Amino acid sequence: MEEKQGVVKDVRLRVSADLHLSRELRGDEVEKVAEYAVSSFPSIFSRGALKDEEPRINELTVSGEKLSITVESGRRVRAHEAVKRARKALSEELGPKMGLGVRGISVKSFEVTFIGDCLREVKLPFAKKVEKIKEGMKYWLDVNESDLYSQVPDRIISLFLEKQEEHAAAREVHKIVWRSSEKPVKYAADPGPLLDEEGWVKRFYPGIWYYLQPYANLLRILENMIVEKVAKPLGFQEVVLPKLIPLEVAKKKGHLAGIPSEMLYVCEPGSREVSYFEDYTDLVKVLNEPRPEVLKQFLKEPVFTLPYAQCEPFYELFAGETLNLDNPPVKLYDRSGFSFRHEAGGLRSLERLTAFTRIEIVYLGRPEDVAETRDRLIENYLSILDKTLDMEVRSAEVTPVWMAHAGVVKDVSRNVSATFDIEAYLPFRGDRESEWLEIANASVHYDKYVDWFNIKERKGREVWTGCSGNGLERWVYAFLARHGFNVENWPVEVKRLWASYKPPIMDT
Repeated sequence: MEEKQGVVKDVRLRVSADLHLSRELRGDEVEKVAEYAVSSFPSIFSRGALKDEEPRINELTVSGEKLSITVESGRRVRAHEAVKRARKALSEELGPKMGLGVRGISVKSFEVTFIGDCLREVKLPFAKKVEKIKEGMKYWLDVNESDLYSQVPDRIISLFLEKQEEHAAAREVHKIVWRSSEKPVKYAADPGPLLDEEGWVKRFYPGIWYYLQPYANLLRILENMIVEKVAKPLGFQEVVLPKLIPLEVAKKKGHLAGIPSEMLYVCEPGSREVSYFEDYTDLVKVLNEPRPEVLKQFLKEPVFTLPYAQCEPFYELFAGETLNLDNPPVKLYDRSGFSFRHEAGGLRSLERLTAFTRIEIVYLGRPEDVAETRDRLIENYLSILDKTLDMEVRSAEVTPVWMAHAGVVKDVSRNVSATFDIEAYLPFRGDRESEWLEIANASVHYDKYVDWFNIKERKGREVWTGCSGNGLERWVYAFLARHGFNVENWPVEVKRLWASYKPPIMDT
């Protein structure tokens, strides 16, 4: 039976806090402060709230050097916002009259009740207790004054709402929009093991391989085809994008919130002085072991990730900049290195890797230009795969991978489809209904990255971005799964380009 999706109908908050005054109250000042709070806070709290949804004071007492208040609210003007408003009002009203201010806020209790049907208990940061109740789910948060002003409670609430929709969002949309004709099976073996046996590759480390001369030659042939027949005809120009991604950029891209378990991280040495590492180097010399558990004591906390999608620096290139859409669209591609992934689905032959070569194609411009560019990329991919490389392929509209990477669970209401995958049939697996391998994709991001990276346009016009990724190892894998290792059975153009390859003479 399919699990029902949780539906949140309402959110209720109850916050108890002490507002610490700048000095002890004297004489009738206690009464004056209490009178001001009782008479003024309700109208101050109600600004921006819907009728009958205003934050409500449940308790209020004044004594000594503090005002204690408990506020209950719905989701529009939230209880913790009311507490912040109370602090500001006290300082602005009583400061000039009584020389009184508020030194700080102590949050004694912060309760969030999610009201709805079929709500799932989920992990939330800062949650010290959770209880399933008749109306839904109730969380007690451990937050402080700094968290209130940093909107931490609001993001926790948003996170709960997202997690309730995760299961529905995780069921990937996969709609076939085009497929080539069925092609006769000419090779029926898995090329993965044979690549190793034939000396085309050699494993270096799990998920990381040596690409020896024949493999490298075929990989470069296919790489150049993508550049010359897909990217350049559309006006793309080559760049080299950085391969160390600062954590702040990874955060903007959404990776730290969406896929932190799938990235590889980089730490700097704790010091540039050789003497700083003396204890570690001595231990390595004596034990003759790398001892990573000791090494990490001499490293700083992670400051970079290795590129997961290779396009991360592209958006940062324009971060905070003001663009002019009267200029042509920006069209760039990068094929300068590896992308790195701690694959959630596990490693598999030369198909799913930790380090893989990639051509990343990125574009930015007017919405109509970005959408057209994406569509023409898809057309060019399908053309060379079907006609030049004689491979059985299809394209499918799918759940946008960039949304999954960023932890975004709601689809975007647009007339333009977000992402198309290019998939190749793997004959050795048999079933044409399911045995396809994604080898490329092309996406439209709408204005999401423009918003997240604070990219502006001089006349306020809407700017979109897009990207297209190619895992070159998957192109090679799918090509060999179709055509095998006998060069005479390869497509004409690949044979022509292969003709200049001279196998190395290697003594064994």
